[in-house]
Amino acid sequence: MSAIQDKTPKNHGEFFFDPPMPQWKEEALRNRERLVKQALWGLTSHKARTILKLPLDQPLVLSGHQPIFFHPGVWAKCLAASTLAESISGTACHLITDTAMTGEYIHYLPEVEENGKCRRKQLDFFKTKDMRQQEKTIPYAHLPAPELAALEHLFSDAQVFCPEVTKPRLRLFEEKLTGGLKKNPTWNEFHLYTLKMLDEICGTSRLYLPGSKIWSSEPFLQFMANWLINLPEMTDFYNQSLDEYRRKYNITHDLTPVPNLKFENWYFEIPFWGVTKYHQRHSVWAKKDGKKIVLKVKGGEGSYELSQDNLVPELGKLVLTLWPKAIPQTLFARMYLCDFFIHGIGGAGYEEVGDMIFTKTFKMKPLTYGVVSATYLVDPEESQGLEVILKKEAKIEQWGRALAQNPEYLFTKADLWQKDLPVFMLPKFKECFNNEKLKKLAEEKALWVESLKDPAKKAEASQKIKQINFTLYDGYTDVIKVLEQGLFDIGKLKETRDVLGGREYPFFCFTPETFVEMKDKIRDFAHVDQNISHHDLPKAAK
Repeated sequence: MSAIQDKTPKNHGEFFFDPPMPQWKEEALRNRERLVKQALWGLTSHKARTILKLPLDQPLVLSGHQPIFFHPGVWAKCLAASTLAESISGTACHLITDTAMTGEYIHYLPEVEENGKCRRKQLDFFKTKDMRQQEKTIPYAHLPAPELAALEHLFSDAQVFCPEVTKPRLRLFEEKLTGGLKKNPTWNEFHLYTLKMLDEICGTSRLYLPGSKIWSSEPFLQFMANWLINLPEMTDFYNQSLDEYRRKYNITHDLTPVPNLKFENWYFEIPFWGVTKYHQRHSVWAKKDGKKIVLKVKGGEGSYELSQDNLVPELGKLVLTLWPKAIPQTLFARMYLCDFFIHGIGGAGYEEVGDMIFTKTFKMKPLTYGVVSATYLVDPEESQGLEVILKKEAKIEQWGRALAQNPEYLFTKADLWQKDLPVFMLPKFKECFNNEKLKKLAEEKALWVESLKDPAKKAEASQKIKQINFTLYDGYTDVIKVLEQGLFDIGKLKETRDVLGGREYPFFCFTPETFVEMKDKIRDFAHVDQNISHHDLPKAAK
């Protein structure tokens, strides 16, 4: 895979694929052929899928994400999975990473204040003090659905403060979302409800796999057992892979993409979470002690001894629930659950590390995965208009400096400032341009500049030029004010641009047609020659 950290689509309606989507079909079928023949850590994908009651007679295409309110960039993964699955007579699946915490992803809405200033409003899904406290420490898997009062307050505020273009869209989704709370008491169930809404809009479907259920299954426990049995080697492979990744991309921050595993007091840190009966999530440490595997949670009391000879059943009975962190999570999914995995841009970084770990562990070339992302803005027309104005910032600054040094430019370079500056600034410039007194001073300066060539007049000419410059610039009071005000206004417009240009607003800020358009575009991309950039697609494909 190529380095893609900076490949986020920048403009409205743009997509990014890696590798190009036309290659995905061939890669998915090649992955499937390899998996059918290969047992990894004594477990085949066929056996794992049999136990998990997943389809066996067709390829599986898997995407995954935390159970958030999806924005278009995330939904692009699901749509790409559907398109690929359709092309290979397979099934699209979606892994819900409900082992994540709410604090790891914050939802926002765009807001516009009365003075025109914009901001991103953080959304709260609980109003009661007890739940607002609990949501900070409880993973999504154990979290109740948003409170009705909080959701009603969210939509009520949105009708007052959100940009006008988003208000009818919010009204369109409000009744369905608030009504859906009654049937879906848990966060996972409510999240599934929202995804099924999007699938219904797009005419697509998929299997939904809650991560917390997958991680309690026998196939995952066997995967976990093998990691623990090979604990020193897996720790080395994990850390070596992270170090190689950082060297490859000249990364100096030791937390990027994830931190290395530590070794303390004969215990190895492992890339798994331990969840207590109180639903608290902690880091887990492990050590091999003869025929025993000993586990403990960081900051927790006590330890857990497991027989290495009976490890899978004992992991299943453990009072401590074990969940994978990012890298082993998708490593397991790609080894056993699917024939092709689809990442977003964020996940693709650490997945390259997962490939390195896979190669070191199994001495095999890793399975191919795909990456897709999309950018859709809540108000693309306004965002585009702002960009046109903001591009004038450098010219405004340039003309401020130019007039301070060469004030006659207002008269001698009128064609340039009329082209360079925003339309709203031009009236004040034209007022000065039509001022005959100032125009004569500019003409006089031109004559004195010629006099600089005569050594006998140079001193007098220099003094006269300074006086004229001062008088001209002093006469430009309104022009200077409009330049300064323009820069001040542009500062505020930047804030507005940054707010409206956010690419992670929830799906209910967009029209249903947006998601249908996304599906159609992705289908077009699947059949476009791989050498054609998405910027070069015909209008119908865009």
